[in-house]
Amino acid sequence: MVCEVLARVKDEGDLFTCARTCRRWSCLAADVRRRRWPDHRSSFLSGFFIAKSSARSLFLTPASVFGRDRRLLRSFFPDAASGLLERATPLAARHGLLLVRLPSSGALLHLAVCNLLAGSCDVLPPLESDWKYRDSGYAILTSADCSSNGEQKSSSSYSSGYSALFKVLVICSNSDHQPCTLHTFSYSEASWNMPTEIVFNPTKVGICGPFMHRNAVVCHGTAHWLFGWDFLPPYASRLHTIDVDAETCQVSLTKIVSPIIHNVHIYDEPQLSVAANGALSLIYMERPGNNVQGFRLKICTRKDDEKSEDDGPVGWLYSRVVELKPPNQIRAEGLHLTFLGEKGGTVVVRDNYMNFYTADLETGVMEKLIYHGRVSRWMFMPFEIYWPTF
Repeated sequence: MVCEVLARVKDEGDLFTCARTCRRWSCLAADVRRRRWPDHRSSFLSGFFIAKSSARSLFLTPASVFGRDRRLLRSFFPDAASGLLERATPLAARHGLLLVRLPSSGALLHLAVCNLLAGSCDVLPPLESDWKYRDSGYAILTSADCSSNGEQKSSSSYSSGYSALFKVLVICSNSDHQPCTLHTFSYSEASWNMPTEIVFNPTKVGICGPFMHRNAVVCHGTAHWLFGWDFLPPYASRLHTIDVDAETCQVSLTKIVSPIIHNVHIYDEPQLSVAANGALSLIYMERPGNNVQGFRLKICTRKDDEKSEDDGPVGWLYSRVVELKPPNQIRAEGLHLTFLGEKGGTVVVRDNYMNFYTADLETGVMEKLIYHGRVSRWMFMPFEIYWPTF
């Protein structure tokens, strides 16, 4: 009977809230979800962090399982951890885990991995650094990412929020003229590995920046960061990704050959994403004007059967167009949208009046959020809820 009731809960976020009632309901809700959305993503957007003074708060989406418009980061943790996270800065998120930078002085970088659902916080050993953390790339990886078969390595990870199996990656550069370095932390080893210098060939030494997003996009066990060197006539962006294998930490460079010519007058900077079928994707937002009616996103998907060796190109296929549909009370005339990020099939955009909206990547339907403020893309970080982990 409970299963039949849960099967009639229409919204996935509401179903997740029901699953929090008890362990039995959690199992029933997970079974209902698998039957109702067999091909749906395993994660959905529950909120986002802003990397400035308000970064200690999780701003919630309408479908969030936490039930409010905003929650302080410290409210997820007991008193001991909440004081530690009072001034923490979120850097990356993955499957309900959150990587934060703790306040510090000097040349040491203090990081911690937080599990918002379990209320646990693991402080990592300090990392010696003379680079700016703002210009670096970060990734937090789970056991499923680091496993060659893509499955969780141990069911015991559920009770502890799988904290014993996470891995942290940090890619940094001392300056524009120095090679990047990869720092890797594995919880099972309880220490940072020796940093690895990233040099692909003598003519591309400092190619790691600037990153277009600080938080890595993880797809098929590989962490990806998108960056572009410059814009050359006819404004064809020399886009590349730095790719790090989650299991072996092997680093590679991939040149992007997209069917969309990236004209800076027509398209905003593209963003990496993971499509519903698990393929790595590029999302472009068309700028207003230029004979463009309404708001549109164009999506390209990578050919995963192709391999790249030493900066060799990998082809991308033009996938589809998503027409964004603003709320009825919003006048589209004179409205400019900026693409901030995507997670779990939900896009977050900001208009020229500093209002925030979510948009469903399948239907294009937009919904206005409570948050209001000036935010650039590098400040924005989505936070997802992951069903299998729960």
